[in-house]
Amino acid sequence: MKNLITLHENGKSDVFYGNININGKNIDVSNHLKSATEKYDFRYITKCRAGFQIIVDANCTVKELVYNLSKNCAGIEVKVGEYWFHVMCVKGGKWVSIDKGILESLSVGNIHQAFSKMVDWNIWKQLNAKTWASKSFVMNEEVIA
Repeated sequence: MKNLITLHENGKSDVFYGNININGKNIDVSNHLKSATEKYDFRYITKCRAGFQIIVDANCTVKELVYNLSKNCAGIEVKVGEYWFHVMCVKGGKWVSIDKGILESLSVGNIHQAFSKMVDWNIWKQLNAKTWASKSFVMNEEVIA
């Protein structure tokens, strides 16, 4: 199976790492989040129950971050050194850009609950995704019962 992410300049740049085609739309992919187990300082914009937009700061791993995402998430930034970088930008419920680390951590259930407009059954079929617990953008092992 070929790589889902088309690399720019052989993936030498972290900011402009590549792009991925989801539902016929090219989405920019960055590569700031190198480790799934390292804790990062995140800042994301979402809506509270009253409907106001709020900014939430979190110090967590990428795997923990995906459980905080909701359909009201408008963007995520990560602090690298002393600078903040966008690792996910959302417009109209669809991704404009996303980080490779977040893509690799998302499950089918995460996508259905938080980003229903980003559901792409064609990709999931190629990746052998069978349940909501299956990874969305990483090859899933076939379970033999």
